[in-house]
Amino acid sequence: MQIKQTIEQHISLMKKTTIPLEELESLFKGAEVGPRAFAEAVLELENSGVLESVKAAGRTLKQPSLAYRYRVNKQEMTGHHIRLLQQVRLSLHPAIQLDGYFALSAEQFQQDQPWIEQINQYLKIYGFPSSAVPAPERSFQLTGNEKWITDLGGHALLKRLGLWERLLIHPVSDPLMFAVNPALSHPASSRCLNLIVENKTTFQALLPVLTSSLFSTLIYGCGNKITGNLDMFPLQYPVPGRDHRFYYFGDLDYEGIRIWHEASKQHPLLPALPFYEACLAKPYVLGKSNQRRNEEALGAFLSYFSGDAQDQLIRCLGCGGYIPQETLTSEELQQIWRSQEWKQWIAWN
Repeated sequence: MQIKQTIEQHISLMKKTTIPLEELESLFKGAEVGPRAFAEAVLELENSGVLESVKAAGRTLKQPSLAYRYRVNKQEMTGHHIRLLQQVRLSLHPAIQLDGYFALSAEQFQQDQPWIEQINQYLKIYGFPSSAVPAPERSFQLTGNEKWITDLGGHALLKRLGLWERLLIHPVSDPLMFAVNPALSHPASSRCLNLIVENKTTFQALLPVLTSSLFSTLIYGCGNKITGNLDMFPLQYPVPGRDHRFYYFGDLDYEGIRIWHEASKQHPLLPALPFYEACLAKPYVLGKSNQRRNEEALGAFLSYFSGDAQDQLIRCLGCGGYIPQETLTSEELQQIWRSQEWKQWIAWN
């Protein structure tokens, strides 16, 4: 990392308003940084207004002369960050979007900039691809590192830059496990209903009545795995001209709600209320007091329920209780899925 960028990163994280020269020097202890290069970087920040010398502390006699203490002007740093983004944007491929960085820290952009430059170079030379390839192959083409997209944050960066869809990348995920309703392989409507269930027991209980349901597929979420492998659905079920609606049914505990929330960030998932409401009619059990509460996930989940149901669920979770999917018997699950209530609810949603 460049000397100036290292100093900027350090002072951006500071809570105090001044910094002594010796603290700046300590950032490069053990590094091969010459005194002149260090002094020039500090003076550049001083001249730009990011660092302001504290006159009462004095300056070094050795040239180039530096102040013994500096006042940090974070407002100027923000302005400098915005000007830098505007300047960099002029040199990039027009499809690369930097808008998201105006709300992020300068440190985040500094971390991403080497990757952005590599992507920019690739796009200027080759343009956008015409055919899709697996993530490791595209990752190697863009950065020379086949693991960058899957393991080093490349997927999130490409999304932030607005490039993910245009780069035609096949996600490297486990195959999605689901069953297809042959009776609805050619539905009269373009709308296809798909039910995701968190646990294997519930999947096996509903499977025998899939053909008598209104659903095109029954998907086994396999706990946390659904947050990654749902991307495989359009590749495994490549039926054209379909408007897919996904419904989710999992355990009523903090972890089950978190899984729904994380998967919903990738694809809109409606909580399967007829199942959840049937679970709330059962007594809860204790034993999940060690799970972490995610306020954002809980709030989003509760917004689908009536006021009474919200209060009931909050009381249950608040005392360390939970309601597993298995609280409903196979017979109850099948009856609910084929009920008129489901048909009416689907029509409204």
